[in-house]
Amino acid sequence: MIRATIAGLALATLVLGVAVVPTSAQSRSGDSSARMLRIGFGGGMTVPVSETSDALDRGLHGQGFLLVNLGGLPLRFNLGYQRFDVKEALSTAASGSTSILSGVAGVQFDLVQLGPLRPYVTAGLGAFRLSDNLDDGALVPDGADTNTTKFGIDGGAGLALRLGRLDGFIEARVQNVFTEAGLVDAKSIRSVPLTFGILF
Repeated sequence: MIRATIAGLALATLVLGVAVVPTSAQSRSGDSSARMLRIGFGGGMTVPVSETSDALDRGLHGQGFLLVNLGGLPLRFNLGYQRFDVKEALSTAASGSTSILSGVAGVQFDLVQLGPLRPYVTAGLGAFRLSDNLDDGALVPDGADTNTTKFGIDGGAGLALRLGRLDGFIEARVQNVFTEAGLVDAKSIRSVPLTFGILF
C-alpha cells in the first residue's frame, strides 16, 4: 500500500511537472518568482482527518521553507512543527499533547500567472518526528512509542499574491505519516495543514 501510494504520487508529480513547466517558465519571465532562491515562512491551523481526528484536536503549526529554482526544476525544502492537544476521551489527565517535527523535500510547480495571482501545487517526501507529551494518568496503548521518527508524504495546492518583491500566500496540504505508534491506533497519521504566510 505504501509503495503504491508513493508510486502514484511520484507519477502524478512527474506528469504535472511536464505539463506546467513550459507555461510556468513563460509566465514567470521577469517575475520575482523566477529567482533562484526564495525563503518562505508561514503558519496556521492543522486539521486532523480520518482516524487521527478521533485522538487529536485541531492543532497549530509553523513552517519555514526554501525554494530552489534549478532551470525549470523548482525544488522545495520544508521544515515544520505541529502541535495537537490530545482529546480528553483518551486521557484521564487534565492535559496532553502530540507534536510533530518534520523535514520534507519535494517540488513546487506554478500552474499559471493570473496577473498578481499565481496558483501552484506542491508534493514531497520526508521524515516526521512524533512526540507524545502526556500528564501522569494518561491512557497510552500497549506497546506505543511516545517518541519515534517515521516516513511520510506531503502534497497540496496554494495561491500566491505578488506584493512587490514579496509574495503573500495561502495553501492547504495533506500530510500522511506512516506509523502505528503513538496515540493514534491506525496505519497512518493524517492531517491537513492550512497555512498563511509570506515568501521573500
